[in-house]
Amino acid sequence: MQVNQVTVKNFRNYQSATLELSPGRNILIGENAQGKTNLLEAIEIISTGRSDRAASDRELIAVGANECLIELVYAAKIMQGMDETVSLTISQKERLSRRVRINGLNQPASARVSGRFLSRLTTVSFKAQDLNLLRGGPKFRRDWLDELALKIRPAHHELHSKYEKIVAQRNRLLKNFFEKGQLSVSDQDELKVWDKQLSYYGALVIKSRVDALIAAIPESENFHAGISGRREKLGCNYVFRQNQKDVEGHDSAGSSASTLEATAGGAVVSGDVAAHVLDVNEIHAMEVKDLALTIMRNLRERRAEEIARRQTLTGPHRDDVSFDLNGMAATAYASQGQQRSLVLALKLAELKLVGDVLEEPPLLLLDDVLAELDLMRQGMLMQLVSEDMQTLITTTHLSGFKAEWIEGANIVEVVGGSLRPRLEAAY
Repeated sequence: MQVNQVTVKNFRNYQSATLELSPGRNILIGENAQGKTNLLEAIEIISTGRSDRAASDRELIAVGANECLIELVYAAKIMQGMDETVSLTISQKERLSRRVRINGLNQPASARVSGRFLSRLTTVSFKAQDLNLLRGGPKFRRDWLDELALKIRPAHHELHSKYEKIVAQRNRLLKNFFEKGQLSVSDQDELKVWDKQLSYYGALVIKSRVDALIAAIPESENFHAGISGRREKLGCNYVFRQNQKDVEGHDSAGSSASTLEATAGGAVVSGDVAAHVLDVNEIHAMEVKDLALTIMRNLRERRAEEIARRQTLTGPHRDDVSFDLNGMAATAYASQGQQRSLVLALKLAELKLVGDVLEEPPLLLLDDVLAELDLMRQGMLMQLVSEDMQTLITTTHLSGFKAEWIEGANIVEVVGGSLRPRLEAAY
């Protein structure tokens, strides 16, 4: 993967700017709030179809403007040496809308345009927010795993989207049933139909996630062993909760799933729910139908609680990923240095897995994190960043960087939404 040019107009704090990228290392340097991260965000929007910084596309449009443009020229191995130009226009003139052109041709308003896939560009990013993998709640870890599953198995997106729509529809039903105050026979039959769909697609989502995790665990463990000098052993597991009734014969209904308070394996307490956590290898070995049946049982046992709370309490949207170091839960006990090492190991594993699947390096985006890593951790990252891997780095300063990162790099200064090429790496 190689991006040659990025153009933005009325995007965030940019009126108009074009960034020319070199094939190797590219460094955007500038003070905070000047627009460095905005350029990485523009690239990720073309790659993934969305921004993880904006709640709405409206936030992407510069103040006082009615529309913004992101245009990106890139090449990938699958395109056999041909460049592709993708432009995304976001407008709020009459209503908020998107318009996509690929190589000058308008694209239909289909899922490919309005959903995830605007282009065939694949990126791997490492940013300060990634520390939320440990510091944040389960959603951060689910999102990370869904992104990884998508990059190594694109069909995951369709499964996950279908599942989310089923959950949303089922939640509307639960709200209606709560307002009615009682369930008729037809209501129960309708809910059973949605239960079956949720269980089936939920099982497929879990299996897809677990397949990705099974692939990532050995790589993550190896990278972390190297970073820690083999003093720490990284453990990783998928937290799929079975109601205790399934495994011990007593009901756990009347509880909810919230933050995980224990390491994976055995019976754990998560917020106020007692649950049995299956090992990732157990889930991997299960048939889809058996996993779906387990979800169905959980739904049936928690039905009264779900109606009372007007939301679906069982399924992959409530699951988690657990990490431990030498058997101790990393979310609770890891120091800041250990957290950085663990997240770096996960990102290195992601970088390697995605490169193996693509049969070429993805575009690597490092947003204000490289200078936060010590020279040893920078060295670990450099070992995996080959000469043909394009890298885009943002930073406020170059001091603290290994000399190899700076030598021969394309350095551009960012000042108030303007770009100024820098001829030498003086710092």
